[in-house]
Amino acid sequence: MSWDPVVVFRAKGTGPLSSGAEWKANLYTTAPDEVLEVFRIEVRPPVDTTNNVVKKLKYVTLMVDGDEFSTIRINSVMAPHESPTYPGVAIDLGVPYLWRPITGKIPAFWEATCPKIARGKTLGVKVVAEDSLTSSDTWEVIVKAARVVGASKLVEVVGAPTIDTYIMLDADVYTKKPVPVSLETWDELPGGLKQEKPQIFPWITYARNAKVTTPNQWYDFDYTTGGVSDSWMNLYWNLVDKSEAYLVKAIGVEPNANSKSLRLFVSGRATLPEYPIEPLPGINYFYPALYYDITVNNNVKKAGPVFLAKPFLFHGVKGGIEVIDNGTSIPADGVEVHVYGVKFVLR
Repeated sequence: MSWDPVVVFRAKGTGPLSSGAEWKANLYTTAPDEVLEVFRIEVRPPVDTTNNVVKKLKYVTLMVDGDEFSTIRINSVMAPHESPTYPGVAIDLGVPYLWRPITGKIPAFWEATCPKIARGKTLGVKVVAEDSLTSSDTWEVIVKAARVVGASKLVEVVGAPTIDTYIMLDADVYTKKPVPVSLETWDELPGGLKQEKPQIFPWITYARNAKVTTPNQWYDFDYTTGGVSDSWMNLYWNLVDKSEAYLVKAIGVEPNANSKSLRLFVSGRATLPEYPIEPLPGINYFYPALYYDITVNNNVKKAGPVFLAKPFLFHGVKGGIEVIDNGTSIPADGVEVHVYGVKFVLR
């Protein structure tokens, strides 16, 4: 029996890879008496050094036995590899249960979102290209996890034989039976693909405006109206039926020359603060983890998004994340918003 608070897995890829094409790699298969809890993903994207730009990966995600984590859609610049060149906040997927001996506590429901890999399961990664990649292009996905071997060791490290996985949002409580802490039920805990509802997942995504913005009007990243090109980019919701909820913890913005402000909008709420998102040398409250232009990275030297002073919950409301221009339209795909948080599937 053993406990490893940090184990590192790496997958390296080499082109060519056409736009929209997929690349997959298996990282690790757990033994019959072993489980993992993934707490971090880092991406080293392909770089065009001639033009000083990062080449775009449409997204990177995790897989378990070939099933994707659909709430994880990380592009080229959202989860940079930590290095002395770019020190800063790393992109975590939650607080691991398997760090209880380090943190001294069992994480709260909204923290315990790390993907859970049960015994006998294969952890993998999937990369989808956006830019066309050549045979000279390389990329690397680095996955960090905690690991336990042995059923009794698992209960000892977690610090409890069962986990009460209730969710309380505003004044509403969503409950189900406590989940045993075992090798067999590990992926039924928050962050696992085998959860019963209510479910809790790490949520990392981004959105680009699929349409030209209308001057001086707030733009909705709403998939139902064509505001974004992919359903997982949707950042505007009608959550009145309380079947889902979203907790926004951190944001980054790749600004446009004509971008002005961002707000977290709730229909009917009177006061909503606006955050400036102007390009350098203007003020961008939500600097992204990195830019596609690597010469800008040298000025920012930051490896993480901006965390909200208080996480913002969208639950039982209509609303979403919106941007507005400075009076001149932002062209299609002109502004990119990165979002890090938690998704709740309630009913």
